[in-house]
Amino acid sequence: MQAVLMVMKKYAIVFTTFPDRKTAEKICRKLVEQKLVACSQIINGITSIYHWNKKIEKSKECLCLLKTEKRLFNEVKNAIVSMHPYKIPEIIAVDISHIEEKYRQWIEDTIS
Repeated sequence: MQAVLMVMKKYAIVFTTFPDRKTAEKICRKLVEQKLVACSQIINGITSIYHWNKKIEKSKECLCLLKTEKRLFNEVKNAIVSMHPYKIPEIIAVDISHIEEKYRQWIEDTIS
């Protein structure tokens, strides 16, 4: 059982946002092409409310969920930062604690 838990801790979902779908698709496609992520899901039309320049701002964005291995996080982060239009992009990784075995294997086969 211990080995199974260790395997599950290898994977992460990286959350990031973009100002529009075109930008999200362009950057997410590059991440997939470079095999930094196995899959990117783009969710249109989220509303973000946040502090910026001493004001509360509200904007429409696209949320992206990127499936990857934790060992690739720094490469994923650096690639996003280098292409992202925001001065301070949101890039957050969350460990995957449980994953369906065939999907896990697909991620591994895709980005290895």
